[in-house]
Amino acid sequence: MSLISSVDVGTLLGCQIVLTLVYAIVFCCMKWMYPYLRGAGAVALAFLAATIANVLLLLSGTVPTFLSIAVSHCLLLSAFVLFYSGVLHFFKSPRRIVYAWGLTVVSSALTVYLTLSHDRTRALTYVIAISFFLVRGVIALEIFRHAADRVFLKIFAFLMAAYAIFALNRVIFLLIHGSPPSPAQREFLQTVSVLLSVSFAFLIGLSFLLMLCGDLLTLVKDESERDLLSGVLNRRGIEQKLDNELRRAARSGQSLSIALIDIDHFKAINDRAGHAAGDAALRDVVSSLSGRLRPHDLVGRFGGDEFLLVFPHTSCSDALVICSRIEQSVRELSIPGAGLPLTISIGLTQTTSGEIAGPLLARADKALYNAKNAGRNCCRVLLHETDAESGVGDVVLSSSPSDLLPR
Repeated sequence: MSLISSVDVGTLLGCQIVLTLVYAIVFCCMKWMYPYLRGAGAVALAFLAATIANVLLLLSGTVPTFLSIAVSHCLLLSAFVLFYSGVLHFFKSPRRIVYAWGLTVVSSALTVYLTLSHDRTRALTYVIAISFFLVRGVIALEIFRHAADRVFLKIFAFLMAAYAIFALNRVIFLLIHGSPPSPAQREFLQTVSVLLSVSFAFLIGLSFLLMLCGDLLTLVKDESERDLLSGVLNRRGIEQKLDNELRRAARSGQSLSIALIDIDHFKAINDRAGHAAGDAALRDVVSSLSGRLRPHDLVGRFGGDEFLLVFPHTSCSDALVICSRIEQSVRELSIPGAGLPLTISIGLTQTTSGEIAGPLLARADKALYNAKNAGRNCCRVLLHETDAESGVGDVVLSSSPSDLLPR
């Protein structure tokens, strides 16, 4: 029983070996260069297993049947389970892979048994076809679950579903014709099967590669918007978030407040305790800020020791309560080994209808300037002229953990 019966099939299998090996190398290099890429390692192993399996198929007739049929199909099935594992990891899916490996073990055991048995060709065909159909099918379902409105993922899922159905081609032939294919029919089926397999392997590998590239671009973009020292958004990142929130506020008509925060006497901290202590102070302040913010609030490093807070769907009075908690939390900090206290000055304001970032930031900066002129370690609110009737005036945060003191 030979799986390779024509030069055309052998040539196609050679092409598939080159293709899967290239994909294995590409995904392995991506995982090595970018360890945080989810799923790349498992998919690299999947294509490597497929390469070995295709080599065994190509050597059919020159190696024992056990290797060219049983071992090769066990490797191919394992390759799809590894690919499924990579898909789960990419989507951060909580689904377990143990059932797919269980199917692989059972199917592999049956394949080995039927290969070593005589006159079990039809049963072997059913086992191989159904196992490939099931594994490819669950991959397609997993991609469908995460496709949502993403057209590319839907195309990928339909492609994998077609690949699953394609696994049943010999079973369908047996059901329709009721007898094994003749040598001529078998040669035709093999040629078409390998040709479609090469095409599916190319498209599936390309699809996952594009998914990883999209994920990589997102990660690179996120890193470009992060401050390396503090871990929060950098100026570019927080300004982009602010622009997005301003557009959202303009559409919904909801309030939006921002606060500029400056660490008091930061230069003196660097001069007296050293730049390492200054860096530690920045990180401690960020930790205090992040611990007092709500999940939808945003924080970014706006300058050297200056931070910008964005409070979506929040009035100035509500933002003031949050700033009060932040200010009191920072007061509990100090510079290790130097005994220097840490305090902050805060400038708070609220957007008006349709206002853009420039005037809003300028007003927050002026409020921060007012807080510094008031002796620091306080918060000042500055509203737009049209909001002056709202009843929120300048506010000073007490230097002791007591209630807010109206100015």
